[in-house]
Amino acid sequence: MGRSILVIGAGVAGLAAAWSARRRGAQVTVVSAGVGETALAGGAVDDVPWEQVERAARLLGGDLPVGDLAPAARQFAAELGLWDVPHGAAARIATVAGRIRPARGRDRALLDLGPLRRTRVLVPRAARGTWDADALAEALSDEPFARARGLRFLPVDAPVLRFDDERRIADGDLAARHDDPARLSWLLERLHQALEAAGGAGAILLGPWLGARAPRAEALSARLGVPVGEALIGAGSPAGLRFEAARDALLAAIGATHRHGRVRAVSAGRGGPGDAGDGVLVHVDGEDVPLAADAVILAIGGLAGGGVAYAPPERGAGPDLPARGAPPFALSIAAPVALGDGRGPLGVVSSLHGPELDVVAWPRGDRPGALEAVGVRCEGVRAAPGILAAGATIAGRARTVLDAVTTGLRAGAEA
Repeated sequence: MGRSILVIGAGVAGLAAAWSARRRGAQVTVVSAGVGETALAGGAVDDVPWEQVERAARLLGGDLPVGDLAPAARQFAAELGLWDVPHGAAARIATVAGRIRPARGRDRALLDLGPLRRTRVLVPRAARGTWDADALAEALSDEPFARARGLRFLPVDAPVLRFDDERRIADGDLAARHDDPARLSWLLERLHQALEAAGGAGAILLGPWLGARAPRAEALSARLGVPVGEALIGAGSPAGLRFEAARDALLAAIGATHRHGRVRAVSAGRGGPGDAGDGVLVHVDGEDVPLAADAVILAIGGLAGGGVAYAPPERGAGPDLPARGAPPFALSIAAPVALGDGRGPLGVVSSLHGPELDVVAWPRGDRPGALEAVGVRCEGVRAAPGILAAGATIAGRARTVLDAVTTGLRAGAEA
């Protein structure tokens, strides 16, 4: 019987860990309580923060060379079936904030502007509060990347909304309607009419509406004859829904068990199920008997995903003073691990009002802010005997999709 591995968290780091452990014959159970960081992501697949890439490119006067993915990471991405991560090239993605930013890869529904040269990109108008085609087209046309490549963004009238309620429903709900083949065909006809009226174009940029169960942009592009895709938005993109659908399909395909529940504690056990060692026990809310495993992988995110909580000493203070000094952050579940910020352990806060967040929370020069860096202290991916961590749960790691994949694959292999 193979080792028993329990993964806490079902974002991209937890999924990569489960996939990697299953490849090595382990029995894998994934426990998750609900929406995490990956489900809130917009669909950009970065290896390092894109702002760093953009800043370095400006300093060097040209695009940076792009390395290929490690074989395991590329195989994982291929089996997930959701992302396009081209060999040796970076994608260029338009955001709804009017920026064109680099990305190592993308959700397949997002429009990649990288291959386009000296052409027009149509931006259909839609009466939605989150979509201003005229302002967006003007901002994107003024981007340095667009000017250098001769790209012009043109707002056009095209009835891409079919029903009156689509002016108000959430992006995810509108995206889900395009999972219906009949609705997708209806949109295809309207986009074809818009292309004819505009005298042709090199691509069409839409809002984040092209599928909730899977990216539908490629089917539209193939039938229309020009690239069609979404603009990137921040938290709440349908890209998160598409990831969850792809995740569930991949977990089923590899034979991993997915349980829904909120973990409250991880503790040392006795008589692990796979060997003579101590093993680890995982305590789940509402369950009297803890889950036992040979090893546990924490993939619960950082502050953004709820894996780490801001817990200053005064939070539990009585009428006068806090009962005792304490670090200002805590893991959201009880576990025998230590927290740090990538440079060392967290210290006890001397101020009664917690840390000076206006000083330490945000990036300063090359130093990441505490809100990005705080996490579990690890040697590689090992946090404590029988406990490993992956993704944004690890202190000081880059909070990117591909870094989560890399650490997840390593944790699954070492567990």
